Amino acid sequence: MSSSRISEELRQALARLAEETTPDPVLLERVARWRRACGDAETAAQWQTWSLLPPSSEELRPALARLLGAIGENHQAVQLLSDSDQRHSWERLAVLLERKKFKQAASLQKKLLSDPPELAENDLVKLLNQWLEAEHFTEALNLLHPLLIAMQKRGDTLSSRLCCSMADLLEKQDRFNEAQSWWTQAHTLQPQQVWPLMRLGYQALRQQQPTLAFHYARQTLKRDPQHAFAPELQRKALQAMRAERSLALLDGQEPPALPSFQACSPFPDECVLNCRTLVLVSLEDPNVLKVWADQLDSTAASQTRLYLINSHDPLWLEQQAQRLLPNTRIDLWPSWDPERHGDVDLVLTADPGERIPNTNAQIWRYDPQTENWNAQ
Repeated sequence: MSSSRISEELRQALARLAEETTPDPVLLERVARWRRACGDAETAAQWQTWSLLPPSSEELRPALARLLGAIGENHQAVQLLSDSDQRHSWERLAVLLERKKFKQAASLQKKLLSDPPELAENDLVKLLNQWLEAEHFTEALNLLHPLLIAMQKRGDTLSSRLCCSMADLLEKQDRFNEAQSWWTQAHTLQPQQVWPLMRLGYQALRQQQPTLAFHYARQTLKRDPQHAFAPELQRKALQAMRAERSLALLDGQEPPALPSFQACSPFPDECVLNCRTLVLVSLEDPNVLKVWADQLDSTAASQTRLYLINSHDPLWLEQQAQRLLPNTRIDLWPSWDPERHGDVDLVLTADPGERIPNTNAQIWRYDPQTENWNAQ
């Protein structure tokens, strides 16, 4: 919004519009030119339209009040939005925030929230931004939270934008665990948006879940390969996993030499016969993949799929899989997902605590103490 330094002619035009029952199109056009000159294209377009199709009093009063508040005519702005008119109560709040009357604004907001008038989402976001610009984060949260709860009780579908706003406000108060569910909801509503993915990635690191943090960073980069912060999150996750070979690949270097790497033994070669969809859970042994690759002919290989779940050296294991199974579709994932992984042929896991529900696949679990595979 522009400063209060405007011409006397324009100030008088606004005053006349506040007094007239039927707005003069010439005055409306004058306001449109002013807003255009200030770079406020959206408001200029609205007033330009009104100069051709004059607005009703109900449309004009809140818009005019915001302009009057912006030029310092706060008393006149508030008069336009009288206390008796509930429809314009939120506009009165916007005017108070515009004039930095924060104590009065907080008091009015509390009163409004006891029985809130209808508020469009765009107008809610504008009010939130006004509180945020003033760095009054608590008041922004005090506004948004009860309105979202009321929307949920009514059965309204929340937008990703509001969920992100709620999560961000909670994070500003270091309430990261509470924010997590809102980031998750925002991601569910708009899966291609990267902001929730990154915030979930940082939260996973805080909760010492580096494989999950790596997943969120990788998903972010799939959506936005030039993302400024996802590569660093990915690196921190790999460092937390002590994934030396993956870190070397990330830096374009040769991975450290492997020790004398023995296949998990005795490996039940026969269990991979006729297998087309294989899942490795917490298993970093590429020799397992070699056994599978040796069982496949060229035709079968093009119809196979490999899921690498909860890998602690993910980029390196993915590279090994691509080398051994160049025609196989490979998917890295942080944990078992029944909907994604339920319809598979064989699951090989080295994690004794990993639950693998809702699947008809064969499950073989490796016991490092006995060095045996056990069918489940």
